Amino acid sequence: MIKFYYTPIPDGKKIAIFLEKLELSYSIHPFKLGNVDYPLQTLTTLSPEERGPIIIDPKPHTGEPPLTLYGASTILVYLAEKSGHLMSAGLRHRYDVLQWLFWIENKLMPTLENMEYFSHHSKRIIPSTIELYQTETVGVYQSLEQNLIKNMYIAGDRYSIADIALYPLIDDYQKQRIDLQNYPAVNNWYQRISKRQAVIIARRIDTEWRLKSKIE
Repeated sequence: MIKFYYTPIPDGKKIAIFLEKLELSYSIHPFKLGNVDYPLQTLTTLSPEERGPIIIDPKPHTGEPPLTLYGASTILVYLAEKSGHLMSAGLRHRYDVLQWLFWIENKLMPTLENMEYFSHHSKRIIPSTIELYQTETVGVYQSLEQNLIKNMYIAGDRYSIADIALYPLIDDYQKQRIDLQNYPAVNNWYQRISKRQAVIIARRIDTEWRLKSKIE
């Protein structure tokens, strides 16, 4: 059984969606959640950033000893390779998935996180900074729109871990001051992904753990 150390943030939801999609046996454990107090040694052993998501796989598919992994993108790639699902071994599809996964991690996610932070969590309201990140947020949504006009899914005609990596971020579109009606291809993709059973379960898990940790 895979141990899944969960924090109710978009990265945690990504892993929950994939584990549910694969129907793998796993147990959920809190990580820096609410009043849970982990010794510093435990935190740094599991993740140098002291944050989830993290998995411990007691039986890697390579036959090696138990493996601890942190970071949503790393875990998604590992689970895809372990299961043989949602990322083809073929060169073209594999790298279509990886390039979108890296774009989501390195461009889209920081943009949206900054937009949400300066709009909702910063102690100082800085209109010029909010305007800057709003412009960048519109830009990444326009990039997604152009891609999804041409493709059924993020990395082409097949559902992949790139879609799983993207969904929890788009799920917060209202916090990003985005009207999805302005991006019909993105909205169509979002509505389709929202109906998947694994996504529905992962959203339920996220809601339950947010209540436990009192995260808005």
